Amino acid sequence: AESAAVESNIERLYFWHGILVPAFVIVRPDWITAKHILDEPNAEVRRVMVERVGYERFLGLTGAARVQADDYGELFRIELPNDEPVVLVRVVNSTTESDGSYKSYLLRVPPQIERARDAVAWTFDVPAAEYAPAAQT
Repeated sequence: AESAAVESNIERLYFWHGILVPAFVIVRPDWITAKHILDEPNAEVRRVMVERVGYERFLGLTGAARVQADDYGELFRIELPNDEPVVLVRVVNSTTESDGSYKSYLLRVPPQIERARDAVAWTFDVPAAEYAPAAQT
Protein backbone atom coordinates (compact mmCIF):
# COMPACT_ATOMS: atom_id res chain seq x y z
CA ALA A 1 0.00 0.00 0.00
CA GLU A 2 1.13 3.54 -0.57
CA SER A 3 -0.21 5.01 2.64
CA ALA A 4 1.28 5.26 6.11
CA ALA A 5 1.17 2.15 8.29
CA VAL A 6 1.04 4.34 11.39
CA GLU A 7 -0.18 7.92 11.34
CA SER A 8 -0.35 10.40 14.20
CA ASN A 9 -0.28 14.13 14.70
CA ILE A 10 3.50 13.83 15.12
CA GLU A 11 4.59 11.67 12.18
CA ARG A 12 3.66 9.02 9.65
CA LEU A 13 5.57 5.74 9.53
CA TYR A 14 6.00 3.72 6.36
CA PHE A 15 7.01 0.07 6.20
CA TRP A 16 7.81 -2.27 3.32
CA HIS A 17 7.47 -5.94 4.28
CA GLY A 18 8.06 -5.01 7.92
CA ILE A 19 11.02 -2.68 7.29
CA LEU A 20 10.67 0.95 8.37
CA VAL A 21 11.63 3.15 5.40
CA PRO A 22 11.56 6.86 4.59
CA ALA A 23 8.14 7.97 3.33
CA PHE A 24 9.34 8.82 -0.19
CA VAL A 25 10.45 5.22 -0.73
CA ILE A 26 6.79 4.21 -0.56
CA VAL A 27 4.88 7.23 -1.86
CA ARG A 28 7.40 8.53 -4.44
CA PRO A 29 9.77 5.73 -5.50
CA ASP A 30 10.51 7.79 -8.62
CA TRP A 31 12.44 10.15 -6.31
CA ILE A 32 14.92 7.42 -5.33
CA THR A 33 18.37 8.21 -6.69
CA ALA A 34 21.61 6.25 -6.86
CA LYS A 35 22.92 8.51 -4.07
CA HIS A 36 19.98 7.59 -1.83
CA ILE A 37 20.65 3.90 -2.39
CA LEU A 38 24.44 3.97 -2.19
CA ASP A 39 24.54 6.30 0.83
CA GLU A 40 21.88 4.42 2.83
CA PRO A 41 23.70 2.87 5.83
CA ASN A 42 20.94 0.34 6.61
CA ALA A 43 21.28 -2.67 4.29
CA GLU A 44 17.59 -3.63 4.65
CA VAL A 45 16.40 -0.14 3.69
CA ARG A 46 18.88 -0.15 0.79
CA ARG A 47 17.45 -3.45 -0.45
CA VAL A 48 13.91 -2.04 -0.26
CA MET A 49 15.00 0.96 -2.31
CA VAL A 50 16.47 -1.33 -4.96
CA GLU A 51 13.28 -3.41 -4.97
CA ARG A 52 11.13 -0.29 -5.33
CA VAL A 53 13.09 1.11 -8.29
CA GLY A 54 13.59 -2.27 -9.96
CA TYR A 55 16.81 -3.75 -11.26
CA GLU A 56 16.64 -2.14 -14.70
CA ARG A 57 16.34 1.38 -13.30
CA PHE A 58 18.91 0.57 -10.60
CA LEU A 59 21.43 -0.30 -13.32
CA GLY A 60 20.74 3.00 -15.04
CA LEU A 61 20.88 5.03 -11.82
CA THR A 62 24.23 3.60 -10.80
CA GLY A 63 25.70 3.62 -14.30
CA ALA A 64 26.78 0.03 -13.71
CA ALA A 65 29.10 -1.28 -16.37
CA ARG A 66 28.86 -4.70 -17.89
CA VAL A 67 31.60 -6.86 -16.40
CA GLN A 68 31.21 -9.87 -18.67
CA ALA A 69 29.06 -11.12 -21.53
CA ASP A 70 28.73 -14.31 -23.51
CA ASP A 71 26.12 -16.13 -25.59
CA TYR A 72 24.02 -16.66 -22.45
CA GLY A 73 23.68 -13.06 -21.27
CA GLU A 74 25.35 -10.00 -19.79
CA LEU A 75 26.67 -9.78 -16.24
CA PHE A 76 26.60 -6.55 -14.20
CA ARG A 77 28.11 -5.90 -10.77
CA ILE A 78 27.26 -3.00 -8.46
CA GLU A 79 29.38 -2.57 -5.35
CA LEU A 80 27.47 -1.51 -2.25
CA PRO A 81 29.11 -0.04 0.87
CA ASN A 82 29.07 -2.40 3.85
CA ASP A 83 27.04 -5.01 1.97
CA GLU A 84 27.52 -7.68 -0.63
CA PRO A 85 27.55 -6.47 -4.23
CA VAL A 86 24.47 -6.72 -6.40
CA VAL A 87 25.24 -9.01 -9.33
CA LEU A 88 22.68 -9.16 -12.11
CA VAL A 89 22.49 -11.17 -15.30
CA ARG A 90 20.51 -9.83 -18.25
CA VAL A 91 18.99 -12.57 -20.36
CA VAL A 92 16.86 -12.28 -23.47
CA ASN A 93 13.75 -14.40 -23.91
CA SER A 94 14.21 -16.53 -27.00
CA THR A 95 10.48 -16.36 -27.74
CA THR A 96 9.34 -13.26 -29.59
CA GLU A 97 6.71 -10.93 -28.22
CA SER A 98 3.54 -10.28 -30.25
CA ASP A 99 5.22 -7.25 -31.85
CA GLY A 100 8.27 -9.30 -32.92
CA SER A 101 10.59 -7.92 -30.24
CA TYR A 102 12.48 -9.93 -27.64
CA LYS A 103 11.95 -9.16 -23.96
CA SER A 104 14.98 -9.02 -21.68
CA TYR A 105 15.05 -9.77 -17.97
CA LEU A 106 17.45 -8.92 -15.17
CA LEU A 107 17.92 -11.64 -12.57
CA ARG A 108 19.88 -11.28 -9.34
CA VAL A 109 22.49 -13.96 -8.78
CA PRO A 110 25.02 -14.65 -5.99
CA PRO A 111 27.89 -12.15 -5.79
CA GLN A 112 30.61 -14.74 -6.37
CA ILE A 113 29.40 -15.45 -9.92
CA GLU A 114 31.75 -14.01 -12.54
CA ARG A 115 30.34 -15.25 -15.87
CA ALA A 116 26.91 -14.85 -17.45
CA ARG A 117 26.77 -18.54 -18.38
CA ASP A 118 27.39 -19.51 -14.74
CA ALA A 119 24.70 -17.04 -13.64
CA VAL A 120 22.10 -18.48 -16.01
CA ALA A 121 23.02 -22.02 -14.95
CA TRP A 122 22.59 -20.96 -11.31
CA THR A 123 19.05 -19.70 -12.04
CA PHE A 124 18.20 -23.21 -13.25
CA ASP A 125 19.96 -24.81 -10.26
CA VAL A 126 22.35 -26.62 -12.60
CA PRO A 127 26.14 -26.74 -12.22
CA ALA A 128 27.72 -24.44 -14.80
CA ALA A 129 29.79 -27.29 -16.23
CA GLU A 130 26.58 -29.20 -17.00
CA TYR A 131 24.60 -26.27 -18.40
CA ALA A 132 24.43 -26.64 -22.17
CA PRO A 133 20.87 -26.30 -23.47
CA ALA A 134 20.30 -27.94 -26.86
CA ALA A 135 17.61 -25.37 -27.66
CA GLN A 136 16.20 -22.30 -25.99
CA THR A 137 12.47 -21.77 -25.70
